[in-house]
Amino acid sequence: MIGSALIGILGIVLIAVANYDAIKTTLSASSSGPFTNRFISQIWAVLLFIHKRYPNHQRLAAVGPWMTVGLMITWLLFILLGWWLLFCASPFAVVNADTQQPADAIERLYYAGYTLTTLGYGDYVPGSDGWRMAPIIAAANGFFLFTLTITYMLNIVANVTEKRQTALNISALGTTPWQILEATHANGQFSSLSQQLQILQPSIGKLGQQYLAYPILHYYHDKAHDKSLALALTRLYQALLIARESYPDIDSATKQQMTISLKIIEGFIVTLDSAFILALKHPPRPPNLEAYSSLSGLRLSPEGLKQLLNTEHQKVLAAYVHKDGWKWGDVWSNSRTE
Repeated sequence: MIGSALIGILGIVLIAVANYDAIKTTLSASSSGPFTNRFISQIWAVLLFIHKRYPNHQRLAAVGPWMTVGLMITWLLFILLGWWLLFCASPFAVVNADTQQPADAIERLYYAGYTLTTLGYGDYVPGSDGWRMAPIIAAANGFFLFTLTITYMLNIVANVTEKRQTALNISALGTTPWQILEATHANGQFSSLSQQLQILQPSIGKLGQQYLAYPILHYYHDKAHDKSLALALTRLYQALLIARESYPDIDSATKQQMTISLKIIEGFIVTLDSAFILALKHPPRPPNLEAYSSLSGLRLSPEGLKQLLNTEHQKVLAAYVHKDGWKWGDVWSNSRTE
């Protein structure tokens, strides 16, 4: 193994792939690296498969943090393996500092590890002038990657907190579309809803960009209904569609706020459709909407509401809800529509 140029080339390839994936994932602000995307999506698919048969939201909620840590460890292990293989490319790439004897494979792994972590014990050193730059580059690579991963993890924690807060703010209006409409009805004028929408719009728009910058946010599941962004956004979207189209007497300012909010949510939906999920082939089946007739001033019949909610965006929202570990019925649950 030691002294093989092919081993060294394989090491360089591993180093390049790991660094590219880490940089693409953490700095591109638009998508994750090819390995990261495959790694996290496949794990999540397996866990969702298990969750559908043995539902456990607490178990699913624990996945996000461990997946993030696992991703960071995987990058570091790939870098370590790559530099170890590179240091095995020549007998004199690493030698004992005292005896000047070539290091064996385990000693080279040890050397690669303490070089990447910038510890620099000095008991093993490059054996020739041609290898003196390699440990310097390795140390810089290790420092860069450690800094990158720690910064990335801190940003993820901050964004997960913001995601949860936005979901709670929406859920404060109601935990179903019917409850949102009932609580903000105001004799069909929805003036209080308009005020709340102005507060929510910046947060929802920002979250769309955060999901692009940090795709792993998709895999941070919340076990509580009111903290789930997938459920909260979908419920708000249904309520806004119904309110805007079923109450023609709403004043123009309020209707404009509803339209702006719908467009922001639809922009978020486009983000999901392009970077995270595949839309369902058919719109999800609407629930029983008879109870909505009890809202005063509602102009559409239950059948008319079903037609209103039969849109292309619903296909993506339903896929989003399913991929977050929930069912389409959870969007409408705990309401008088059951």
